[in-house]
Amino acid sequence: MHDAVNRPLSRELPSLIPLHPAEHLLSSQRVMRFRQVLARRSGRLSMVIEECYDPQNATAIVRTCDCLGIHRLHVITERNHFQVNRRVSQGAHLNLDLRVHDHIDEAYAQLREDGFRILASDLANDAAVGPGALQSQLAEHPLALVFGNEGHGLSEAAIAGADGRFLIPMTGFSQSLNLSVSVAICAYVMRQEALEQDLPGDLPVIEQARWFDSWLKRSKRVEQACQDLGWSGPDGLPPLHPLGRESLDRRGNPCDSIHSSHHSDPDQPA
Repeated sequence: MHDAVNRPLSRELPSLIPLHPAEHLLSSQRVMRFRQVLARRSGRLSMVIEECYDPQNATAIVRTCDCLGIHRLHVITERNHFQVNRRVSQGAHLNLDLRVHDHIDEAYAQLREDGFRILASDLANDAAVGPGALQSQLAEHPLALVFGNEGHGLSEAAIAGADGRFLIPMTGFSQSLNLSVSVAICAYVMRQEALEQDLPGDLPVIEQARWFDSWLKRSKRVEQACQDLGWSGPDGLPPLHPLGRESLDRRGNPCDSIHSSHHSDPDQPA
């Protein structure tokens, strides 16, 4: 059963990422793994989490997005830090484009600038029933699915500012799901065809190259070689967000709490 759950990538997809000047310093298997993961990543589906305060949920959401190939995760931390258990996450929070916002309006503005249609999880009468009902919309434009916190759900601002609503239908006595379970259900349904047919992703090549460079540079040998070569990364791209490396506190120790980008210098560890 373990092999079925953790099935290796079934085929080698073409990688359009240009050759990196220092990739030869890592094993060919590791480099290929980076390329293949990025070749399957989706940039058209994004998850948005408002004020999650349970570290178990935060960690599960991060791992779900990584496992299912959802590249971008937006979190709103106006009142609560998005706390990831690093031991359980197994570094998944470093493998995602994790964008942190002070307020839901800030997240929505960025999503709309990137061309996303925003859909809020809500029990309204006009909500689309089941994430599967959103598939046709995903074919037309990128979608961002928005989920509220464990205690109060989405804020009025999050619901009012969305372009539409959806719900997960339920037939039992319980009429609510754990936050991370809700995210996992929706993420899998939206990604099911791509996962089961092992389809290529849609992440732009320039973004793949950017993340490939970042992952390679986790190796101190690669980072030093890049410094020696004067290689700063793919041309024309800004530095990765402050969570591209593990967050550190002021004493230089690993930090579990992910703060708003408003509190971080984008060129330095948080």
